[in-house]
Amino acid sequence: MSANETIRLLILNDSRAEVERLISMLNNAGHPTRAQHVESEEALTKLLQEQPWELMIADMASSEPPPGTAARQIKRLNKDVPLILVTEDEDRQQVVEGLKMGATDVVQLDQDQHLLLVIQRELHNREQRHQKRQADRRLKEVERRNQQLLDSSRDAIAYVQDGMYLYANQSFAERFGYAERDDIECMPVIDMIADNSQEEVKQFLKDFTLKGDEAESCQLSFHGLREDGSPCKLNVDVANAIYDEESCVQFLIPAQSADNEELQAELQKIKDQDLVTGLYNRQYLVEQLEIEANNAVDNETTSCLLYIEIDNFAENVQPQMGIAGSDVVLGDVAAFVKQRTQSHETLARFGDDAFMLLAPQQSADDSLERAQQLVGDLEQHIVDVEGKTVQLTVTIGIALINETSSNTETAIDHALRAVEIYRENNEGAGSGVQLFEPELPEGAVDESEMHRLLQHALDNNRFQLLFQPIISLRGAEDELYEILLRMQDEENELISPAEFMDMANQIGATTKIDRWVVLEAIKMLAEHRGNGHKTRAIINLSRQSLCDETLVPWLSVAFKAAKLPTDAIVFQVDEVDVTNHLTSAKSFFESLKEIRSFSSISNFGCSLNPFNTLQHAPADYVKVHGSFTLDIQNNNESPETLSNLIKQLLEANKISIVPFVENASVLSVLWQTGVHYIQGHYLQAPTASMDYDFTMEG
Repeated sequence: MSANETIRLLILNDSRAEVERLISMLNNAGHPTRAQHVESEEALTKLLQEQPWELMIADMASSEPPPGTAARQIKRLNKDVPLILVTEDEDRQQVVEGLKMGATDVVQLDQDQHLLLVIQRELHNREQRHQKRQADRRLKEVERRNQQLLDSSRDAIAYVQDGMYLYANQSFAERFGYAERDDIECMPVIDMIADNSQEEVKQFLKDFTLKGDEAESCQLSFHGLREDGSPCKLNVDVANAIYDEESCVQFLIPAQSADNEELQAELQKIKDQDLVTGLYNRQYLVEQLEIEANNAVDNETTSCLLYIEIDNFAENVQPQMGIAGSDVVLGDVAAFVKQRTQSHETLARFGDDAFMLLAPQQSADDSLERAQQLVGDLEQHIVDVEGKTVQLTVTIGIALINETSSNTETAIDHALRAVEIYRENNEGAGSGVQLFEPELPEGAVDESEMHRLLQHALDNNRFQLLFQPIISLRGAEDELYEILLRMQDEENELISPAEFMDMANQIGATTKIDRWVVLEAIKMLAEHRGNGHKTRAIINLSRQSLCDETLVPWLSVAFKAAKLPTDAIVFQVDEVDVTNHLTSAKSFFESLKEIRSFSSISNFGCSLNPFNTLQHAPADYVKVHGSFTLDIQNNNESPETLSNLIKQLLEANKISIVPFVENASVLSVLWQTGVHYIQGHYLQAPTASMDYDFTMEG
């Protein structure tokens, strides 16, 4: 699941405190959670039937309902909801009993890291099952369309199993003089063979069947018999096939006459060829790659795809050689590489200045050695075009094709990405080889590297503020932005707080970063207001700042020093932090009121009882969790859930904000809910300046 997706979680536990602790633990671990505490079998049945759920966590000691009942209801309703059990008992028999019950795993109570890993695994497994179901549906649709193509094909096609016709299309029936194809199905093949060809055909089919999958496609010539008994000379293409999930032999008699076969072969050759280099073209490569990917999955073989890109071709070669000369250079390089290509391999032109080499059944080490040799050989090669010479270098990216390869597009993307990685690691220079290696899984961050980057940013002021407009749906004329923090690495790439704030917390730097954001925001806001704008801003604060009693007095001094009204900034904290520190949050919000500043709770609506939190810590603004909007836009949920949430916020006299507005389709829904403000990339992505034209929304 992506970072923006929320886990829909059912929890069975007699202890409400433990339920809240589980939700908090998941949110703190970066898994936004919309949980429901189940307190009866009736409620469980209703919840399972009314909306989708990704997961259920149940205490084995839970009594209302007991986990066994929950497991039975999930099975009865045929729901794909993994059940994870937690237990206080250290007896391994509990694990056995839980698995017999239908649970996917049993975890010791308070073993949170173990539980998180199990949750991550089960969510991944559930996603894989979902993708398989989608693939199965697509496969059935493809099979349906293929059947339609078979039935309507002008080529005569039949499938033979155990000497009988399993299927024959109408063209095949007509080729033998039958009015309907049903007249042929289940008929012995030998009944449609002339006497002088029967022994030959019998022996051929016997030998071809014995070879099984190793049998190569070939052509069979024989004398057939039409329905009226008249003979006919036939040339049939024979190949192994699968029809209706049955292994069989395919007979195919092309619609074109024998006189056109040579012409068809020439046309096919032209279709598959790149005219400039004489190599195969991209379409042919993709077809061969599809075959090799299927072979890798079926037979667990490993092949390699080499993406060979000429370095700086557009910048250096084309201006020097011109269009015609550049084509000659490409042809020379193509011929050079082709001389080093084996007969069973496929070399194709893939782009204006790039080639692809598909090497079946070749290991990564062999491909690396071969690619390095090719790079070295090309460095020594001189291309001469009408007296002009040029020396070229290439960068080669290698992707593996094995049993884990999901599709051809992925292999191609990996090969292209490998070239990008090589150049990124070599300051843009090429002339080298890179094997694509998958990135570390989400969460597997090099902490020492992040520590170094963060310390470098702190020492050298490598932070940046971005601004995203928040637009009123009620015609308010005020200008409102949310201020977002980013950290810059040595290459000036921006890193989001989600990646570095945990490390900042470990080294005790969160409050320092928060105060830097506040000071920079106050300074920029004061300057912006000095130009005649009535701009206000929302600033996000960490849990540590929420609990810092010295923050509000410090804010008061900072506002006075900048001569900025205190109501120009709304200070926002996450719902998880507010729920976990209600006393501190209440005190912080009250202190903000005293200096006439405003408070906001973000990611609202995913705690067990969000309005209970709001009652104890009454913020002025509430920004709902982005999953509510995304679910509507992705058609995963009806707008009713969000509408009810906004309605309750309006009744509580809270100013509401809905984020993640990514397309226009959701605007009418949001308008009807009565929400005050909206925010998202559809309106404007975060930028480095406060330059949004709010008058457009008037």
